[in-house]
Amino acid sequence: MLSFNLDRSHPLSLQKQIYQQIHTALHNGELTTGERLPSIRELGARLQVSRNTITAVYEKLVQEGFIASRPGVGYNVIFSSHVEATRNGAAQAELAHPPVPLRTQAPDTYIDVSCPMFFSLGNPDESAFPWQRWRSWNNKASHSKHLLMTRYHPPAGLLSLRQELVKYLANARGIHTDAGHIIITNGVQEGLALLAQLLLTPQEHMTIESPCYSGAWNLFSICTPHLHSIPVDDEGLRTDLLPEQRCALAYVTPSHQYPVGGTLPLERRHALLAWSQRSNAYVIEDDYDTTFLYGSQPLPALKSLENANNVIYLSSFSKTLGPGMRIGFMVCPDRLVEPLLNLKALWNHGASWLYQQFLADFMHDQGYHRHLRRLELEYASRQALLREGLQAIFPGSSLLGTSSGLHLTLKTTLNARQADTLRLRCMQRGVRFETLDSICNGSERAYQQQNATPMLLFGFSALPAAHIRQALKIIAETARDMGIN
Repeated sequence: MLSFNLDRSHPLSLQKQIYQQIHTALHNGELTTGERLPSIRELGARLQVSRNTITAVYEKLVQEGFIASRPGVGYNVIFSSHVEATRNGAAQAELAHPPVPLRTQAPDTYIDVSCPMFFSLGNPDESAFPWQRWRSWNNKASHSKHLLMTRYHPPAGLLSLRQELVKYLANARGIHTDAGHIIITNGVQEGLALLAQLLLTPQEHMTIESPCYSGAWNLFSICTPHLHSIPVDDEGLRTDLLPEQRCALAYVTPSHQYPVGGTLPLERRHALLAWSQRSNAYVIEDDYDTTFLYGSQPLPALKSLENANNVIYLSSFSKTLGPGMRIGFMVCPDRLVEPLLNLKALWNHGASWLYQQFLADFMHDQGYHRHLRRLELEYASRQALLREGLQAIFPGSSLLGTSSGLHLTLKTTLNARQADTLRLRCMQRGVRFETLDSICNGSERAYQQQNATPMLLFGFSALPAAHIRQALKIIAETARDMGIN
């Protein structure tokens, strides 16, 4: 018999308590299809509630398709959530064709940032997302929003957002394109995966920076064993070491090399483009965080230069609004647009259309640009604080990546053992920063063959000024205890 436990002192009405308990019994399988419920009179008397209360509960269950009323018979259950599984004593055997194991892992693609004083790389401030603007926009009901959630839209992304990106790229990066050559992606990582799927085979060769972003290195390593790691220096990719081997792709971060921090000079940019023409290689330009500039004018994007028709420009809103949005974009050469769209349609058909429209509206009324300026001023203040603190703690060391982006790279006078010991002791005191060795993924080997100087990596965008000051104090004390300064 169906049992009830009513609490007459509970703020929830008796009607809602009865409904919830019958609803739970239906989903737990206590009430099964065809089972007859007590009559309205019978259940009202048992629970000592009015017949109107039971009638209202039963009518609601009828409307929701859980029970049905049969004249002269009563109410019967017509819903069942219970699935009976078949059981046998035999153990399930593994399939004869297990998945192919990955040759590489991505340990730093996601890192827990729960540490309050973690100089994490690439994480924006918690206040970076414009919550007030989002709530105001999202709370206004409209027919267009209804259609965004209930219909499919082009895999290239909403035209409204792509048109805003055309204007933004022309002003901010010197890239002159049109909406038809822009594809909205689920972050930069999806763009990299689409390009790898489309252009790489196990027989193809590819050129990549050393060291580089783990998400790129691990992805491309899976696709082809023929990776040519080209070491970077303080100015980015060593274009004088580019291979003469014909390559399908080259991956670079010219505006703010990740993670070393150099900016590729104009001369090297032209050299890279000339090499790509000789090698018949597409060049992936990952412009991941140069939205933020500190007292300098940016060099033109690689994609904006002459003879850059084979450059694929990638960026995202992860650093300016937050990686949780998963909104990135590509500017593609003409012959790649259709095959990339076909591939994206097969994978996921598109990124969040609701977020896309929010971004389009946010950019259209200049709210996004005001938002960027506010963040840029705040990040400039934090970077200056960090820069001055590190220079005081490590005199004689040099800092890279100071003109743009969200992290600094400290090239120290320490040896490798001292750098590792400093990092571990700071972590024990609640302060975390990375070194090239701690985020190793294999891409760093070519670089380390020519550079023995340890690098300490400090992301500053996620830490408020008070935490930066406290962390610098702990680093200084730890270094002093080690006899470093």
